[in-house]
Amino acid sequence: MEYIKSKINFFLRYNFLFRRKLSRVLQYLEEDYTVLSQRQNDRFIHLFRYASKQSPFYQKLYAEHGVDINAIKSVNDIQLLPIITKDDIKDDIDEIVIGNRLLKAKGYTSGTTGSPLMVYRNYNSILEEGAYIWAQRARQGHWPGMKTVSMRGDLGRNELDRFDLASNVLYLSSYNLNEQNAEYYYKKIAKFSPNALLAYPSSAEILATLLDNINQSVHIPYVFTSSETLYDFQREKIHRVLGSSIQDWYGNAERTIALMQNQESGYDELPLYSVNEYKKNGTITTGLINSSFPLIRYQINDIILPDTSRSSYNERITIRKIIGRDDDVLNLPDGTRVGRLDVVFKGVDNIQFAQFEQNDPHSFDLNIVVNNRFNESDEKFLVTKLRDRVGKEIQFNVNRVDKNQIKLTQSGKYKLVLNHTKDQNQRRNLEHV
Repeated sequence: MEYIKSKINFFLRYNFLFRRKLSRVLQYLEEDYTVLSQRQNDRFIHLFRYASKQSPFYQKLYAEHGVDINAIKSVNDIQLLPIITKDDIKDDIDEIVIGNRLLKAKGYTSGTTGSPLMVYRNYNSILEEGAYIWAQRARQGHWPGMKTVSMRGDLGRNELDRFDLASNVLYLSSYNLNEQNAEYYYKKIAKFSPNALLAYPSSAEILATLLDNINQSVHIPYVFTSSETLYDFQREKIHRVLGSSIQDWYGNAERTIALMQNQESGYDELPLYSVNEYKKNGTITTGLINSSFPLIRYQINDIILPDTSRSSYNERITIRKIIGRDDDVLNLPDGTRVGRLDVVFKGVDNIQFAQFEQNDPHSFDLNIVVNNRFNESDEKFLVTKLRDRVGKEIQFNVNRVDKNQIKLTQSGKYKLVLNHTKDQNQRRNLEHV
């Protein structure tokens, strides 16, 4: 019975409609950007007009802001529209959704700020999202049905592993990655010999650390990470132990933005997926793949740094760095916010896990999990690099802790920085490398 159910789910996800969409997205990735720009413009205008006519939320919003619907003639006019936030829409979900809600799937944001947001997705947008995700994998030679290990929180604490024959996916519990299970996980993966691993960056890093500690390694050609910030120190460890090509994916549950890692370790916008406006303290996004739940000029707090200033919507954008959520930085006493803290671990040996935690702008803690080779020289080098990064005006403690003292978010995700300070009067200057 379970196999039949799995087979049906596999077909619903990867049927001929999906394959057609995947083929189209792969063509977009190779298409001339001038042509794509016109298509993006057409998609935006179609979405905007559809939402303006069919969604009570946008009818009211645009009336309140005096928006002349006829004045929006191209994507270049997008800044004439008001910005919306999660707080603006969370009480008006039923006013935003277009069409019969019973025919749509519900999705939820992770709720890291304590208030998850519910969104609606129609079948077409689910297929569209899947096509974009698989386009990244297919370009590396990994296709649906190939041997895959998944460690993305699908299994809880009470189940170590489960094999889905229909999809050829071996699920391993990311909640049971510990020293006691290291040998078991190694044998499972080695025997299965997967072509790819799908994982949170923290799960892939923990797996690599566990295998390294028992002097074992497996070769997994591709690791596809998503849902958390992928730090350089994690990438280096995963590549060293698993011998993998690591491809990261950035997106959100609202599906208003998606970025795909390129060969230079930067990120590229996904063609015709969204319209993105990169600002100093966040990003304004407009999703183009879900007309049943349109989010137009929807602000997210992630700080995304393009390689060059965007002078035109016809200009191809490459992303230099995704800093992460608004609280993925340390606040200094003078109001400066310091990001890119993963660089302090480069060249520092014998650290297995690390996490910054800040409760006030005058001090913070760096909690580290170390192996038995970690010594005072390692710690001194780490402190020197960290002091060079944050300056002399802030105090900090380096604490050696057990792995279970590394905290996860409510959704079970790892964050390098847990910033609990909420001083809204601080200067919002972000220090970049």
